[in-house]
Amino acid sequence: MSDENATVERAKELLVYGPVGLALFLRDSAPQFMRMFVARGRTELDQRRKSVGEQIDQVRTLGETAATDGGPEVLRVLSTGLAALREKAEEALVALGVTDAGTSDAADVAECADRDAAGAVTRNRDRGDLAIPGYDDLSASQVVDHLDDLSSTDLEAIREYEAAHRARNTILGKIEQLTRGS
Repeated sequence: MSDENATVERAKELLVYGPVGLALFLRDSAPQFMRMFVARGRTELDQRRKSVGEQIDQVRTLGETAATDGGPEVLRVLSTGLAALREKAEEALVALGVTDAGTSDAADVAECADRDAAGAVTRNRDRGDLAIPGYDDLSASQVVDHLDDLSSTDLEAIREYEAAHRARNTILGKIEQLTRGS
Protein backbone atom coordinates (compact mmCIF):
# COMPACT_ATOMS: atom_id res chain seq x y z
CA MET A 1 0.00 0.00 0.00
CA SER A 2 1.40 3.32 -0.96
CA ASP A 3 1.73 6.21 1.42
CA GLU A 4 -1.08 8.01 -0.39
CA ASN A 5 -3.50 5.10 0.07
CA ALA A 6 -2.53 4.74 3.70
CA THR A 7 -3.22 8.43 4.29
CA VAL A 8 -6.64 8.18 2.57
CA GLU A 9 -7.53 5.09 4.59
CA ARG A 10 -6.46 6.79 7.83
CA ALA A 11 -8.51 9.89 6.95
CA LYS A 12 -11.59 7.69 6.32
CA GLU A 13 -11.10 6.01 9.68
CA LEU A 14 -10.75 9.34 11.44
CA LEU A 15 -13.49 11.26 9.63
CA VAL A 16 -16.06 8.57 8.77
CA TYR A 17 -15.76 5.34 10.70
CA GLY A 18 -14.75 6.95 14.01
CA PRO A 19 -17.67 9.42 14.22
CA VAL A 20 -20.19 6.80 13.04
CA GLY A 21 -18.91 4.32 15.62
CA LEU A 22 -18.98 6.98 18.33
CA ALA A 23 -22.53 7.97 17.44
CA LEU A 24 -23.72 4.35 17.54
CA PHE A 25 -21.92 3.75 20.84
CA LEU A 26 -23.56 6.84 22.35
CA ARG A 27 -26.96 5.80 21.04
CA ASP A 28 -26.63 2.38 22.62
CA SER A 29 -24.94 3.50 25.85
CA ALA A 30 -26.46 6.89 26.56
CA PRO A 31 -29.54 5.63 28.44
CA GLN A 32 -27.40 3.45 30.70
CA PHE A 33 -24.94 6.27 31.39
CA MET A 34 -27.79 8.70 32.00
CA ARG A 35 -29.34 6.38 34.62
CA MET A 36 -25.93 5.95 36.23
CA PHE A 37 -25.30 9.72 36.32
CA VAL A 38 -28.77 10.44 37.73
CA ALA A 39 -28.35 7.80 40.44
CA ARG A 40 -24.93 9.17 41.38
CA GLY A 41 -26.19 12.75 41.45
CA ARG A 42 -29.23 11.79 43.51
CA THR A 43 -27.08 9.93 46.03
CA GLU A 44 -24.65 12.82 46.33
CA LEU A 45 -27.44 15.36 46.85
CA ASP A 46 -29.16 13.17 49.45
CA GLN A 47 -25.92 12.78 51.42
CA ARG A 48 -25.19 16.50 51.35
CA ARG A 49 -28.79 17.39 52.20
CA LYS A 50 -28.69 15.02 55.16
CA SER A 51 -25.35 16.40 56.33
CA VAL A 52 -26.54 20.00 56.11
CA GLY A 53 -29.82 19.06 57.82
CA GLU A 54 -27.95 17.52 60.73
CA GLN A 55 -25.77 20.59 61.04
CA ILE A 56 -28.84 22.84 61.01
CA ASP A 57 -30.49 20.75 63.72
CA GLN A 58 -27.39 21.00 65.89
CA VAL A 59 -27.16 24.74 65.40
CA ARG A 60 -30.88 25.14 66.10
CA THR A 61 -30.53 23.19 69.34
CA LEU A 62 -27.52 25.22 70.37
CA GLY A 63 -29.34 28.43 69.48
CA GLU A 64 -32.30 27.48 71.63
CA THR A 65 -29.97 26.62 74.49
CA ALA A 66 -28.12 29.90 74.05
CA ALA A 67 -31.39 31.83 74.00
CA THR A 68 -32.56 30.26 77.26
CA ASP A 69 -29.30 29.79 79.15
CA GLY A 70 -26.91 32.28 77.53
CA GLY A 71 -23.27 32.18 78.43
CA PRO A 72 -20.04 32.57 76.49
CA GLU A 73 -19.41 28.82 76.22
CA VAL A 74 -22.70 28.20 74.46
CA LEU A 75 -22.03 31.11 72.14
CA ARG A 76 -18.58 29.72 71.34
CA VAL A 77 -20.08 26.32 70.48
CA LEU A 78 -22.79 28.01 68.44
CA SER A 79 -20.22 29.99 66.47
CA THR A 80 -18.24 26.83 65.79
CA GLY A 81 -21.39 25.07 64.59
CA LEU A 82 -22.31 27.97 62.34
CA ALA A 83 -18.84 28.00 60.82
CA ALA A 84 -19.05 24.25 60.14
CA LEU A 85 -22.51 24.67 58.66
CA ARG A 86 -21.29 27.50 56.45
CA GLU A 87 -18.41 25.39 55.21
CA LYS A 88 -20.67 22.40 54.44
CA ALA A 89 -23.22 24.57 52.67
CA GLU A 90 -20.53 26.23 50.57
CA GLU A 91 -19.03 22.87 49.67
CA ALA A 92 -22.43 21.56 48.67
CA LEU A 93 -23.19 24.58 46.51
CA VAL A 94 -19.77 24.51 44.86
CA ALA A 95 -20.03 20.75 44.25
CA LEU A 96 -23.43 21.24 42.64
CA GLY A 97 -22.09 24.03 40.48
CA VAL A 98 -24.66 26.45 41.86
CA THR A 99 -21.98 28.95 42.77
CA ASP A 100 -18.25 29.51 42.51
CA ALA A 101 -16.01 28.94 45.48
CA GLY A 102 -15.84 32.01 47.68
CA THR A 103 -18.99 33.64 46.29
CA SER A 104 -21.79 31.51 47.63
CA ASP A 105 -25.18 32.34 49.00
CA ALA A 106 -24.36 29.96 51.85
CA ALA A 107 -21.90 32.52 53.15
CA ASP A 108 -24.71 35.10 53.17
CA VAL A 109 -27.02 32.65 54.96
CA ALA A 110 -24.39 31.83 57.56
CA GLU A 111 -23.65 35.52 58.00
CA CYS A 112 -27.35 36.14 58.65
CA ALA A 113 -27.35 33.29 61.18
CA ASP A 114 -24.34 34.86 62.89
CA ARG A 115 -26.18 38.18 63.07
CA ASP A 116 -29.29 36.45 64.41
CA ALA A 117 -27.23 34.73 67.10
CA ALA A 118 -25.62 38.02 68.05
CA GLY A 119 -29.06 39.63 68.11
CA ALA A 120 -30.31 36.89 70.42
CA VAL A 121 -27.48 37.65 72.80
CA THR A 122 -28.28 41.34 72.70
CA ARG A 123 -31.96 40.64 73.28
CA ASN A 124 -31.17 38.39 76.22
CA ARG A 125 -28.94 41.03 77.74
CA ASP A 126 -31.53 43.75 77.15
CA ARG A 127 -34.34 41.62 78.51
CA GLY A 128 -32.42 41.09 81.75
CA ASP A 129 -32.26 44.85 82.26
CA LEU A 130 -36.01 45.39 82.03
CA ALA A 131 -38.01 46.09 85.15
CA ILE A 132 -40.81 43.70 84.15
CA PRO A 133 -39.86 40.02 84.60
CA GLY A 134 -40.67 37.71 81.69
CA TYR A 135 -41.30 40.72 79.46
CA ASP A 136 -41.20 38.87 76.13
CA ASP A 137 -43.73 36.32 77.28
CA LEU A 138 -46.32 38.95 78.22
CA SER A 139 -49.08 40.28 76.03
CA ALA A 140 -49.30 44.01 75.40
CA SER A 141 -52.15 44.40 77.88
CA GLN A 142 -50.19 42.53 80.55
CA VAL A 143 -47.20 44.82 80.03
CA VAL A 144 -49.40 47.91 80.16
CA ASP A 145 -50.73 46.77 83.56
CA HIS A 146 -47.17 47.04 84.97
CA LEU A 147 -46.23 50.40 83.46
CA ASP A 148 -47.97 52.70 85.98
CA ASP A 149 -45.67 51.56 88.79
CA LEU A 150 -42.36 52.11 86.96
CA SER A 151 -39.87 54.97 87.14
CA SER A 152 -39.19 57.16 84.12
CA THR A 153 -35.82 55.39 83.67
CA ASP A 154 -37.51 52.00 83.57
CA LEU A 155 -40.17 53.32 81.20
CA GLU A 156 -37.47 54.64 78.86
CA ALA A 157 -35.66 51.28 78.92
CA ILE A 158 -38.88 49.47 78.06
CA ARG A 159 -39.72 52.01 75.35
CA GLU A 160 -36.32 51.50 73.71
CA TYR A 161 -36.55 47.72 73.97
CA GLU A 162 -40.11 47.60 72.66
CA ALA A 163 -39.35 49.96 69.76
CA ALA A 164 -36.33 47.85 68.79
CA HIS A 165 -38.16 44.54 68.93
CA ARG A 166 -41.92 44.12 68.62
CA ALA A 167 -42.94 47.79 68.45
CA ARG A 168 -46.38 47.20 69.91
CA ASN A 169 -48.37 50.43 69.64
CA THR A 170 -50.36 49.72 72.81
CA ILE A 171 -47.22 49.67 74.92
CA LEU A 172 -45.46 52.53 73.16
CA GLY A 173 -48.60 54.68 73.37
CA LYS A 174 -49.04 54.03 77.09
CA ILE A 175 -45.39 54.90 77.76
CA GLU A 176 -45.80 58.08 75.72
CA GLN A 177 -48.88 58.92 77.77
CA LEU A 178 -47.10 58.29 81.08
CA THR A 179 -43.92 60.19 80.19
CA ARG A 180 -45.60 63.15 78.47
CA GLY A 181 -45.90 65.13 81.68
CA SER A 182 -42.36 64.46 82.92
